Amino acid sequence: MEQGIEYCPVSAGVHAVGDRWTLLILRELLMGSHRFNDIHRGLPGLNRTLLAGRLRRMRAIGLLEHGPDRAGRPAYRLTAAGAALEPLVWQLGDWARQWYFGEPAAEQLDPGWLLWRLRQFVRPEALPQRRVVAEFRFQDGPEQPREPVWLVLTPGEASVCRVAPGPEADLWVTAELRALHRVVAGTLAFPAAVRDGSVRLAGDPALADGFPGWFAWRTPQAS
Repeated sequence: MEQGIEYCPVSAGVHAVGDRWTLLILRELLMGSHRFNDIHRGLPGLNRTLLAGRLRRMRAIGLLEHGPDRAGRPAYRLTAAGAALEPLVWQLGDWARQWYFGEPAAEQLDPGWLLWRLRQFVRPEALPQRRVVAEFRFQDGPEQPREPVWLVLTPGEASVCRVAPGPEADLWVTAELRALHRVVAGTLAFPAAVRDGSVRLAGDPALADGFPGWFAWRTPQAS
């Protein structure tokens, strides 16, 4: 396999994972998305044909395997070589957060994508031992609020709904869309967003108190 002009491990590594999408596809698998549609949902800028081609290439170079999951549905899994790239994926994000990352642009403010990403952060072992419906209402600063989105949490599972799942929500999260994007990206700690009022929780006090601990935030949340 051609690995670049130089006989150099950096050159070979860039050849393997240095295109725009490979590391992002790895990110989706590391965050628990193993089926084609789930991977695609986490990558809104990538069309399905190009994703299929990238997945074939990643299988060919030994980063992925493809086969049935426990339910018999087609799924992608990282090989040992693919899993070994996990530190690189998160270190790249840490570098960007410190040196090459600013406020989200208006076109990046997407409630559906944001809730999908938040769903991937869920710590199943930390969830309440009952069904919890959290209703998210977003507002872009002083503008009119957007349509709500719901996160439905059951023991060991989480799903995102754009239609009210019923019955009435147990917890209401009202947030500036930009602020919650920053929380999920790791540039604003959740407690700081609560203190400055850009994120507000209402509903069952026990659920509101426990909510921040249900998620594996990518940066420390103490500040």
